[in-house]
Amino acid sequence: MIVERSELSYWRDAKPILDEHCVGCHLEGGIGPFALETWAQVEATSQLVRASIDDQTMPPWKPNPSCNSYEHERILSEGDRDLLRDWIDEGCVEGDPADASPAPAPAAFEPDFTLTMAEPYTPTKEPDDYRCFLIPWPTTLSEPTYVTAQAVYPGQLDLVHHVVVFVADAEDTGVFQALDDADPGPGYECFGGPGTLDWTARWLGDWVPGAATWRAPPGTGVEVRPGASLVVQVHYNTLSHAQQPDQTSFGFQIADEVEQPGAFVPVLDYRWVLGLEPMTIPAGDPDVHHSATLPRSDDFFVYTLSELGVGPDEEVDIWRSALHMHTLGSRGRLSVVESGGDESCLLQIDDWDFNWQGDYMLREPISFGAGDAMQLDCWYDNSAANQPIIDGERKEPEEVGWGDGSYDEMCLGIVFAARKP
Repeated sequence: MIVERSELSYWRDAKPILDEHCVGCHLEGGIGPFALETWAQVEATSQLVRASIDDQTMPPWKPNPSCNSYEHERILSEGDRDLLRDWIDEGCVEGDPADASPAPAPAAFEPDFTLTMAEPYTPTKEPDDYRCFLIPWPTTLSEPTYVTAQAVYPGQLDLVHHVVVFVADAEDTGVFQALDDADPGPGYECFGGPGTLDWTARWLGDWVPGAATWRAPPGTGVEVRPGASLVVQVHYNTLSHAQQPDQTSFGFQIADEVEQPGAFVPVLDYRWVLGLEPMTIPAGDPDVHHSATLPRSDDFFVYTLSELGVGPDEEVDIWRSALHMHTLGSRGRLSVVESGGDESCLLQIDDWDFNWQGDYMLREPISFGAGDAMQLDCWYDNSAANQPIIDGERKEPEEVGWGDGSYDEMCLGIVFAARKP
């Protein structure tokens, strides 16, 4: 049924759209700068809402829809955008609360156990504070287990901007414990990763405001071995909210076995990391391109996937994908190039924003087999106009290369690969 303009109301027409796409961040105590939970709140900020609808900055959803389709897409259809514009232009009519549709029940999540940061941490840096915390895996789990779902429970929802959870095996935990011991206060400062340039900590999951519980694709899971520790990177955004102590918790569902063991696999040119081929981004250059073509036969793919019981000639399913750059990144793309030359796009981001990175679950997996390759492309803007502000002044452009620091750069893809059933 086509709704006439004169019939539009908050309760029947606008509220369902706002609840689905906006309220996950814009709620009291949320990361959004204002709440959109009630008619009065929306009416008071309606011109800001309309402006963000017009320029399509909200809801924040970076993947190019022509690349692929993903679960839980935060995309307003043109019909929804037009409806909200018309409703605002008509004066934000509230209407009758009896016309409201029943709110959908959230998917139930009952964790098998929860883990919590050892002690509270109060952010100290403005506008962003990146901090890593070590959390031991339960000692009661004396056999390898598979994480099949993960939930994040921020202690301060208005400060926690995103969370990435890594896992370090028992023999690697000392590397991160040393970083923690060397930094006063809870945890240690980190940016863009767990604080090391190698891969001694494996990606386990992530969270951003408004995101659903992280669930592994059906039948899959990520192995965690006895004696491991979580390395949890928390991005605190302190620009709009008072700094308060945070003690974030995590809920996990686990299984003793899964049909398709899976793992997050980094996609990059290791010569950049080792300095064998510098990933140089010249000072002042507004359009720098670095790329890597990585065959399925690459030693790292073979080694990592062999941990899942996958032979070098076997196909795997690619279920999730992510890109990672720092603040000079401008756009990026990750794809599978089949042996016959056809290309399947995994993720394309045309307007990179470090503060809105994430990983994205494909609606349908893409096969990655013998003879195929991963294609990774990253572009950077190192012009004077695209430099960060430091102590109130814009930083001068400098030549930048690969590194883990705030003003270094990276070009990294991340995929979740699982053994085929």
